[in-house]
Amino acid sequence: MDGSDSISPGIAPVTGLDITGAWHLADCLLTYANGKTQRPWASSASGYLIYSPNGHMCLSLNYPGRTGNIECISYCGQYEIVADRVFHTIAVSANIRDIGTVLEQTVMIENDRLVLSVSPAPAGGPGSTLQYVWNRAQGQEFPMASTPRALP
Repeated sequence: MDGSDSISPGIAPVTGLDITGAWHLADCLLTYANGKTQRPWASSASGYLIYSPNGHMCLSLNYPGRTGNIECISYCGQYEIVADRVFHTIAVSANIRDIGTVLEQTVMIENDRLVLSVSPAPAGGPGSTLQYVWNRAQGQEFPMASTPRALP
């Protein structure tokens, strides 16, 4: 990822912005154009986002759906950082329509907190912003099951 394969031709990825590692979801905020803010999943969502040093990434996010069932956003692929943006190029996805697409998000990082923003938000309309807030995974954020079990 030296910039020669940049998503935006002629713009090399910024060095020094290190988002590599594992992150767990801390919050999700939807802000509408009028300034009203809501948490679409309250505290019911959970997820991990992993960035490797060689440009690969993986995301898995579970949240309560409208019908009460658990919904999932899950995809893997490559990522590239250009200026204050991260681009996820999706190679594998739970939603087959997402394969081959590129997701662009604004990146903010401070200490062990990563904020990825999408504007406009997919369900928020013009002028809205959706922020995913991630904390750097330090250890066992999610307790392990006390008894290992075999997968079906």
